[in-house]
Amino acid sequence: MADGTLKVGTITTSTGSGSITIPNGVTLSGGGLANTPYFYGEAASTTTITRSTATKVTGCTNNEVDSDSAFDGETFTVPSGEGGVYFFGALLESSFGDVGNDGERILASFEKNGSNTNMPREDFAKNSGYNMQRYTNTISAVLNLSAGDTINVAVYNKDGDASGNANVTDESQFFGYKLITWVI
Repeated sequence: MADGTLKVGTITTSTGSGSITIPNGVTLSGGGLANTPYFYGEAASTTTITRSTATKVTGCTNNEVDSDSAFDGETFTVPSGEGGVYFFGALLESSFGDVGNDGERILASFEKNGSNTNMPREDFAKNSGYNMQRYTNTISAVLNLSAGDTINVAVYNKDGDASGNANVTDESQFFGYKLITWVI
Protein backbone atom coordinates (compact mmCIF):
# COMPACT_ATOMS: atom_id res chain seq x y z
CA MET A 1 0.00 0.00 0.00
CA ALA A 2 1.38 3.39 -0.97
CA ASP A 3 -0.27 6.79 -0.56
CA GLY A 4 -3.46 5.15 0.73
CA THR A 5 -3.89 3.04 -2.42
CA LEU A 6 -3.92 -0.73 -2.29
CA LYS A 7 -2.79 -2.33 -5.52
CA VAL A 8 -3.57 -5.99 -6.10
CA GLY A 9 -1.81 -7.92 -8.81
CA THR A 10 -2.71 -11.55 -8.27
CA ILE A 11 -4.95 -12.99 -5.59
CA THR A 12 -3.94 -16.36 -4.26
CA THR A 13 -6.11 -18.45 -1.99
CA SER A 14 -5.13 -21.56 -0.08
CA THR A 15 -6.30 -23.62 -3.04
CA GLY A 16 -4.71 -21.54 -5.81
CA SER A 17 -5.53 -18.37 -7.73
CA GLY A 18 -8.82 -16.55 -7.36
CA SER A 19 -10.62 -13.40 -8.37
CA ILE A 20 -12.89 -10.77 -6.86
CA THR A 21 -16.11 -9.86 -8.61
CA ILE A 22 -17.76 -6.56 -7.74
CA PRO A 23 -21.56 -6.81 -7.99
CA ASN A 24 -23.39 -4.66 -10.55
CA GLY A 25 -24.32 -1.23 -9.21
CA VAL A 26 -21.62 -1.17 -6.52
CA THR A 27 -19.37 1.85 -6.70
CA LEU A 28 -16.13 2.07 -4.78
CA SER A 29 -14.93 5.59 -4.08
CA GLY A 30 -13.06 7.45 -1.39
CA GLY A 31 -12.09 4.18 0.25
CA GLY A 32 -15.68 3.18 0.96
CA LEU A 33 -19.21 2.70 -0.20
CA ALA A 34 -22.06 5.20 -0.10
CA ASN A 35 -25.13 4.79 2.13
CA THR A 36 -27.59 5.87 -0.55
CA PRO A 37 -30.40 6.47 -0.84
CA TYR A 38 -30.71 8.62 2.27
CA PHE A 39 -33.05 11.34 3.53
CA TYR A 40 -33.61 13.66 6.46
CA GLY A 41 -36.30 16.21 7.27
CA GLU A 42 -37.39 18.30 10.24
CA ALA A 43 -41.00 19.34 10.80
CA ALA A 44 -41.41 22.76 9.19
CA SER A 45 -44.17 23.69 11.64
CA THR A 46 -46.19 22.36 14.54
CA THR A 47 -48.98 20.03 13.39
CA THR A 48 -52.22 19.18 15.17
CA ILE A 49 -52.75 15.44 15.64
CA THR A 50 -56.31 14.09 15.89
CA ARG A 51 -56.92 12.82 19.42
CA SER A 52 -56.91 9.01 19.90
CA THR A 53 -56.18 8.37 16.22
CA ALA A 54 -52.88 7.27 14.65
CA THR A 55 -52.04 10.21 12.38
CA LYS A 56 -49.24 10.38 9.79
CA VAL A 57 -46.61 13.00 10.53
CA THR A 58 -46.41 15.41 7.59
CA GLY A 59 -44.38 18.46 6.60
CA CYS A 60 -40.86 17.24 7.44
CA THR A 61 -39.43 19.59 4.81
CA ASN A 62 -37.28 21.91 6.93
CA ASN A 63 -33.53 21.35 6.33
CA GLU A 64 -34.51 18.47 4.06
CA VAL A 65 -31.80 16.32 2.48
CA ASP A 66 -32.80 13.68 -0.07
CA SER A 67 -30.20 11.88 -2.18
CA ASP A 68 -32.65 10.24 -4.58
CA SER A 69 -35.79 12.45 -4.53
CA ALA A 70 -37.53 9.58 -2.71
CA PHE A 71 -38.85 11.54 0.32
CA ASP A 72 -41.77 13.97 0.09
CA GLY A 73 -41.66 15.31 3.66
CA GLU A 74 -44.02 12.58 4.83
CA THR A 75 -43.23 9.30 3.08
CA PHE A 76 -40.02 7.65 1.88
CA THR A 77 -40.47 5.41 -1.16
CA VAL A 78 -37.72 2.90 -1.97
CA PRO A 79 -36.48 3.81 -5.47
CA SER A 80 -36.33 1.31 -8.32
CA GLY A 81 -33.27 -0.92 -7.99
CA GLU A 82 -32.63 0.17 -4.37
CA GLY A 83 -34.22 -2.65 -2.40
CA GLY A 84 -32.19 -3.82 0.60
CA VAL A 85 -31.66 -3.21 4.30
CA TYR A 86 -32.41 0.29 5.64
CA PHE A 87 -32.00 2.11 8.95
CA PHE A 88 -34.76 4.58 9.94
CA GLY A 89 -35.10 6.93 12.89
CA ALA A 90 -37.57 9.49 14.13
CA LEU A 91 -37.76 11.92 17.04
CA LEU A 92 -41.34 13.06 17.49
CA GLU A 93 -42.12 15.66 20.13
CA SER A 94 -45.74 15.87 21.29
CA SER A 95 -47.12 18.86 23.17
CA PHE A 96 -50.30 19.02 25.23
CA GLY A 97 -49.94 22.75 25.96
CA ASP A 98 -52.97 23.75 23.88
CA VAL A 99 -55.22 21.12 25.51
CA GLY A 100 -54.67 21.61 29.24
CA ASN A 101 -51.21 20.08 29.76
CA ASP A 102 -52.85 16.80 30.73
CA GLY A 103 -51.40 14.27 28.29
CA GLU A 104 -51.68 10.66 29.30
CA ARG A 105 -50.52 8.61 26.30
CA ILE A 106 -48.17 9.11 23.35
CA LEU A 107 -47.45 6.35 20.84
CA ALA A 108 -45.18 6.73 17.80
CA SER A 109 -44.74 4.01 15.18
CA PHE A 110 -43.35 3.39 11.74
CA GLU A 111 -45.77 2.39 8.99
CA LYS A 112 -44.72 0.20 6.08
CA ASN A 113 -46.97 0.46 3.03
CA GLY A 114 -49.60 2.19 5.19
CA SER A 115 -49.69 -0.37 8.02
CA ASN A 116 -48.07 -0.32 11.47
CA THR A 117 -48.63 -4.07 12.01
CA ASN A 118 -45.44 -5.65 13.41
CA MET A 119 -43.59 -2.36 13.02
CA PRO A 120 -41.28 -0.80 15.65
CA ARG A 121 -42.99 1.65 18.01
CA GLU A 122 -42.59 3.45 21.29
CA ASP A 123 -45.64 3.72 23.54
CA PHE A 124 -45.41 6.04 26.55
CA ALA A 125 -48.66 5.55 28.41
CA LYS A 126 -49.79 6.68 31.83
CA ASN A 127 -53.06 6.62 33.71
CA SER A 128 -55.49 9.52 33.61
CA GLY A 129 -54.27 12.50 35.60
CA TYR A 130 -50.59 12.13 34.72
CA ASN A 131 -50.61 15.62 33.20
CA MET A 132 -47.79 15.39 30.67
CA GLN A 133 -46.93 18.66 28.99
CA ARG A 134 -44.37 17.43 26.41
CA TYR A 135 -42.75 14.15 25.50
CA THR A 136 -40.40 13.07 22.70
CA ASN A 137 -40.81 9.59 21.27
CA THR A 138 -37.56 8.23 19.82
CA ILE A 139 -37.93 5.25 17.51
CA SER A 140 -35.58 3.43 15.17
CA ALA A 141 -35.75 0.39 12.92
CA VAL A 142 -33.70 -1.78 10.61
CA LEU A 143 -35.97 -3.03 7.84
CA ASN A 144 -35.52 -5.17 4.74
CA LEU A 145 -37.39 -3.36 1.94
CA SER A 146 -38.14 -3.83 -1.74
CA ALA A 147 -38.40 -1.22 -4.47
CA GLY A 148 -41.72 0.62 -4.16
CA ASP A 149 -42.15 -0.02 -0.42
CA THR A 150 -43.09 3.07 1.58
CA ILE A 151 -42.17 4.12 5.12
CA ASN A 152 -43.65 6.93 7.19
CA VAL A 153 -44.19 7.68 10.89
CA ALA A 154 -47.46 8.11 12.77
CA VAL A 155 -48.33 9.47 16.21
CA TYR A 156 -51.24 8.65 18.51
CA ASN A 157 -51.90 11.11 21.38
CA LYS A 158 -54.45 11.06 24.18
CA ASP A 159 -55.10 13.73 26.82
CA GLY A 160 -56.78 13.37 30.20
CA ASP A 161 -59.97 15.37 29.72
CA ALA A 162 -60.58 14.90 25.99
CA SER A 163 -60.52 18.67 25.54
CA GLY A 164 -58.92 18.70 22.12
CA ASN A 165 -56.08 17.60 19.88
CA ALA A 166 -52.42 17.59 20.86
CA ASN A 167 -49.58 18.79 18.61
CA VAL A 168 -46.48 17.30 17.08
CA THR A 169 -43.99 20.14 17.34
CA ASP A 170 -41.50 21.58 14.87
CA GLU A 171 -38.75 19.94 16.97
CA SER A 172 -39.61 16.61 15.29
CA GLN A 173 -37.51 14.88 12.62
CA PHE A 174 -37.55 11.77 10.41
CA PHE A 175 -34.58 10.20 8.59
CA GLY A 176 -33.23 7.03 7.01
CA TYR A 177 -30.58 5.50 4.79
CA LYS A 178 -29.72 2.25 3.05
CA LEU A 179 -27.15 0.14 4.87
CA ILE A 180 -24.10 -1.08 3.00
CA THR A 181 -24.45 -4.83 2.58
CA TRP A 182 -21.61 -5.69 0.25
CA VAL A 183 -20.43 -9.30 0.48
CA ILE A 184 -17.58 -10.86 -1.47
